[in-house]
Parts: sequence; C-alpha cells; structure tokens
Amino acid sequence: ALAVRNLLPQLRGQARTGVGLMGGALVASLAIAVLILSADNRDAEAWKFAIIAVGVGVVLAILARNWTQRSKESLVMPVLAKAVGLSYQKDAKAFLRALPARLLPKGIKSGEDLVSGSLGAHQVQMAEVKVETGGKNSRTLFAGLVARFPNRTAMPAFFVAREDKTRPGIFFGGDLSTDGLYQQNTVTGGGGARYGVWTSWSGQDEPPALAAVVQAVTRIEDQLGRGTQLYAATSNGEETHVALTHSRNLFQVGGMFPNESDLFEDVRAAMQDLSVPLTLVKALIDAEKIATE
Repeated sequence: ALAVRNLLPQLRGQARTGVGLMGGALVASLAIAVLILSADNRDAEAWKFAIIAVGVGVVLAILARNWTQRSKESLVMPVLAKAVGLSYQKDAKAFLRALPARLLPKGIKSGEDLVSGSLGAHQVQMAEVKVETGGKNSRTLFAGLVARFPNRTAMPAFFVAREDKTRPGIFFGGDLSTDGLYQQNTVTGGGGARYGVWTSWSGQDEPPALAAVVQAVTRIEDQLGRGTQLYAATSNGEETHVALTHSRNLFQVGGMFPNESDLFEDVRAAMQDLSVPLTLVKALIDAEKIATE
C-alpha cells in the first residue's frame, strides 16, 4: 500500500502531461480550422480541410489519453505484480509471436498486460489478447486471456475448441482451423458450451488420460468465475496453451486525476485480476496430475 501511495505524485504528473497533450492537440486543430475558414475563400474545399484538421486533433487527443492510461498501468502494475510473486510487462508482442497458430482466429492480433510467474516448479505466462479483422468495418474475433503453461510431465496432445468456432460457414471455414486433425468427440464445458476434441491421429485408441485432461481444461472457467469462458486450448505434449474470452479489460488502474481512495479501489480490483494466472496454473497442474495417473 505504501509503495502505491508513493506513486501518487508521479501518477498526477503523468495526468497533467496527458491533459496538456490532449488540450494542445484540440486547441491546435481548432486554431487551424478557424484559420482555414477565416480566409476569403470559404468554399466546400475549405470546409473539408477544416473538418480534417479537427478530426486529426481529436485522434491525437485520444492517443494522448491512451498513452496516459498505459503509462499509469506501466508504473503501478509491476509493483502490484511483485507483491504476489509475479512479474508484469505492458508489452506482449513477443508472447503473441510464440503462440500456436491454431489457438486463435486469423486476423490482426494485439496483446498487452503480460503477467509471468510460477507456482512451485510450474511456470505460467498470461496476456490480454485481441484479434480483429481489420479494415474499415473491422470486427473483433477474439478478446480475452491467453495463457502458456510448459508441462513438467508428458501430456496427451490435443486441440479443444468451441464447436461454433470450428464449424464451417456458408462461404468460408470456421474461425479456428482443424486442418490435419481428426475429431474424437464432443464434450460440454462447465458453462454449457459444446467443445470439439481434436487430435492428430485417427483410428487409434486414445491415451487413457485424454478424456480426464480435456474435462479438467473445459472446467477451468468454473474456477475463474462469471464473465470468463473457454475459447480453445491446445497441447503438443510439452506445453499447453489456453485461450479464454473475458467480459472486461483487466488491470485498469487510475483515472485521469486519481485520488487516493479511487486509486486503492483500482488496486484492489487489479490484485483480484492478478489471481487469474495463479488460478489458471492451479487448474493446469490438476490437468497435468490427471495425465500421470
């Protein structure tokens, strides 16, 4: 608590800088627009350039606000993560590049809030990830949490995904590719969603532990609470990746001008968010134990 309280002067300084940048961008853009329209020639072309100038100012103000928020989170979250034995990085680009291609839909991927840590001898990494189609009418294909869990014992290889995400559409395939895989069966998760279980083999007896491991993975959402649902999970036998949709953005700390009570309310929420990777690793340890029985 003391470490976070000591950050208040810096947070307020960042807020002042952010407001200054936002105000500067808006004032400059309005001034340019007024100069354009105050000229003798007020034709349609002049109005177009004035509107563009204002639009650019609004975009720059939004970027300044986002920069301010990211700066605050980058300042506070490492302190909170360290308090529970984890590490935190705002940037998650390297984590994104290492993810299995099959785990998430194809699209423009972005990631942030990389949390890393361990529970005993088990390591885990988790980040917030978004996948969008891009373009003028961009839509979100996935928004949630993705975790990487290196296995300490051999696991059966598998791919589990929501049934509606692998089902082909009228003109295109599903959001998630199952090329080269064979569907073994379908299971129901804790939230009632149906999941297909896929493997790289066909016509062979499945490993005895596969059904129990899949059950443990599809029940992860039960331990994480409402607003979280399993999207897909995959294991190559050496490491397991899990993707979960989540109803809100995690690790939001501080408004534009945070006071002490608001900041500590955000800190309490962020500390609760930091329990997610630890809960995930416990569930995956359980799945790993099942595989060895």
